[in-house]
Amino acid sequence: MNNTNILLVLILTISLLGTGCTNIGDDEEKPVASWNLTEDGSIEFSIPKTAVDERIQEDGSNLTTTDLIFKGFAGDVHAILVSPKNPVAFLIWAPGANNPATGYVEYMKYYPVHGIGVIIMDVRGNGGTTPGYPMNIEKDAELFTQGAWPQFYLISADMITTREYLHEKYPDIPVYAVGESNGGRYAALAAGSDPDFAGYIGISTSGFHRIGEDYTSPIREFLLSVDPDVQVVRITPRPVILFHAPDDSVIAITEGESLATSAGKGTMFIPFNGTHGVNREVDDRIITLVPHL
Repeated sequence: MNNTNILLVLILTISLLGTGCTNIGDDEEKPVASWNLTEDGSIEFSIPKTAVDERIQEDGSNLTTTDLIFKGFAGDVHAILVSPKNPVAFLIWAPGANNPATGYVEYMKYYPVHGIGVIIMDVRGNGGTTPGYPMNIEKDAELFTQGAWPQFYLISADMITTREYLHEKYPDIPVYAVGESNGGRYAALAAGSDPDFAGYIGISTSGFHRIGEDYTSPIREFLLSVDPDVQVVRITPRPVILFHAPDDSVIAITEGESLATSAGKGTMFIPFNGTHGVNREVDDRIITLVPHL
């Protein structure tokens, strides 16, 4: 493979996938979703502007809960926003496997009390209202070789679209990509490919040890692109914060430490009391750290 970038462009018509945009006249170009992938695994996404349906579920004195449906180029994506009236920061949160967004709403209302808003992604394949399949790298690699969108890319693109939505409403408020377990892997790709994220927070997550280096092109480039060990390098010098419990029986703490090593100097690696996934100890550290990053 030479040094020419791999450029794959997938053009999807509005009538098929409902992007929320319209074509005026037959000669106008249709929305284009694309990625630009280099041989070192660096990737950038180009995503058409996405319409968003908003439905306020709760509107209190300092807490608003809003159901969101992003009418994206690859189908509808559900998310839930919990926000204070005057946020100091936002977290776009990708839960771990088998955790739909609805199961996080009450728990995440802790953040607005402390001035931080959260959008909980209903991750594709997590069993919520957003359709998809559980993380399947083999299936995604096959889609990639066919020139179709791997779901791993779509989930990270969903997080980027959500970041754009927030920045339109709150242009001066920092937005962080956050994820637990598999969600942390999606969030790493989102933050690594989109420099407008203020930083990245991974909880009980890990990379893939640059396994792509063991394969030939084009699988090599795909595997590198979805590897948090590759993407965290692109996030820095923006903040990278990694939380991991020594008693995690799902992903060993040594895996989290390895990801911190990949991210390099300046990365915050914070052990916590717990097992796998977020808890109030982690929440309190995030609430303390984020306003000062």
